Amino acid sequence: MVFYEDHFVVDPCETEIADYCKYVTISCKMETEIPVVCLIYLEKLLINTGILLNKYNWRRLTLICLCLASKIWDDDSLENVHFPKVIRDVTNFEINKLEQVFLEFIDYKLVIKSGQYAKYYFILRTLSSEVNSDNGEFLSPFENRKRRPPRNGQVGDKEWAEFPLRAPISADKMAELQR
Repeated sequence: MVFYEDHFVVDPCETEIADYCKYVTISCKMETEIPVVCLIYLEKLLINTGILLNKYNWRRLTLICLCLASKIWDDDSLENVHFPKVIRDVTNFEINKLEQVFLEFIDYKLVIKSGQYAKYYFILRTLSSEVNSDNGEFLSPFENRKRRPPRNGQVGDKEWAEFPLRAPISADKMAELQR
């Protein structure tokens, strides 16, 4: 990957990240569960290494997590050589190297427990439902709460500040997130 000093890179918004994940998932014919597994792998990387996602690395890290999730989850996943044919801005060498480095960083721990998957599934489902019904614009949980009064028993802003989640979510909290 080449960085150009005079090239200005903009921080991605939530919609851009969601669109990228959707594009990769659909283009590579991945199962719908892959973005959930991808998020779990990204958090494993962040926790194990302290690396932060930023405007320079989020696409590559997300892509490699989607690729690995597909390989682990899908029975009929693309091989590394096929990803550059679908995702034009990445080479086979990059995919191979990113996969190797990523696996080393997370100590090859790709197993995901069902409870862990469920936790992230409901978090993503909650976040994806935070849409402004007037114009379809994505709102973060904080922005959405500012626009409407909290419902009885709704999760407060303090809980959203706990990301990345490091402890299991109770059934009651899961039910609150689903509302």
